[in-house]
Amino acid sequence: MSASEAADLKLLTDLIQERFGLAFDGVRLEILGSRLGSRLRELHLQTPREYYQYLRFHPDRELEFAQLPPVVTNNETYFFREAHQFDLLAQHVIPERRPVLGGRPFRVLSAGCSSGEEAYSIGITLQSAASALAGVSWEIDGCDLNAVRIEKARAALYEETSLRCCDQEARRRYFHPVGPQFQLKEHYRHGVRFFPMNLLAANGNLGWSRYDAIFCRNLLIYFHEAAFEALIGHFSRWLAPGGYLFLGHAESLLDCKTPFIPVSLPSGVLYRKRAEA
Repeated sequence: MSASEAADLKLLTDLIQERFGLAFDGVRLEILGSRLGSRLRELHLQTPREYYQYLRFHPDRELEFAQLPPVVTNNETYFFREAHQFDLLAQHVIPERRPVLGGRPFRVLSAGCSSGEEAYSIGITLQSAASALAGVSWEIDGCDLNAVRIEKARAALYEETSLRCCDQEARRRYFHPVGPQFQLKEHYRHGVRFFPMNLLAANGNLGWSRYDAIFCRNLLIYFHEAAFEALIGHFSRWLAPGGYLFLGHAESLLDCKTPFIPVSLPSGVLYRKRAEA
C-alpha cells in the first residue's frame, strides 16, 4: 500500500471511528480494506478517498452509513459462549437483586447481540432455572448496530456453527431441525426482544429505563479509548444501582476509573454498579 493510499484509508477509518466508535489497526485495518471493496464496487467508486468523499458529502450518505455495519463489525457468536456467566446470572445476580425488584421483572440487556445467540442463551438459562427463581419474571433486550443481524435474531433460525457448544440433548430440547438449520423453539423465545441501535448514539432511552444486568462481551476490545469510556458511561446510566455488567474474558475495568466495583467469584469477575452511582 502506498503512502497516499494509506493516508486515504486513514481518513476513511477516522470517519467510521467517529460514527461507530470502532478502532482499526493492524490486521483489522487490512480486513476492513478488503471488505470495503464490495461497497466501492456497488457505488462504482475506485478508491477509499472517493468513498470517504461519498460518506462526507453525498446526499445519500446516511443511507450508505446504514450499509456499513455488516462490513465493519465482527459477528462471531454462538449459543452458550462463556456459559459460566449465564450460570452466574441465575445463581448469583438474580438472587441478590430479588429483594429490590419490587414485583417488577428482572431486566437484562444484551448489548452488541449480533444474531441473538447470547440473548437467547440468557433466556434458555433462566427458563431452565425457573423453579429456583420462583416468583421472578424477566425481560431480555438485545440490540446491535447491524440491522440485518437483528432480523436474523428475530427469526431465530440458526446454522450448525451457532450450536457448536450444544450437545445432542440440548439440540433436541431447544431447537426444531429445519433442513440443515435449527429453529429455536417458541418457548425459549418468550420474553426476548430485539432492536437495531448504535450504542454510541444512545440518548439514554434504551429499551427499558433501567436494567439489572448488561452483557457486553467481546465488543469493547474493538473500541477506541474515547468510545470505550463513553459506552461505560452509558452502561452506568442504564443499570439500576447495584446492577451488574458482564464483560468478555479479554475485557476488564480493573485499571479504569468507573462507577463499577469488581466482584470476584469462583468462576469469574463481574462488575457491580455502585449503589450511589
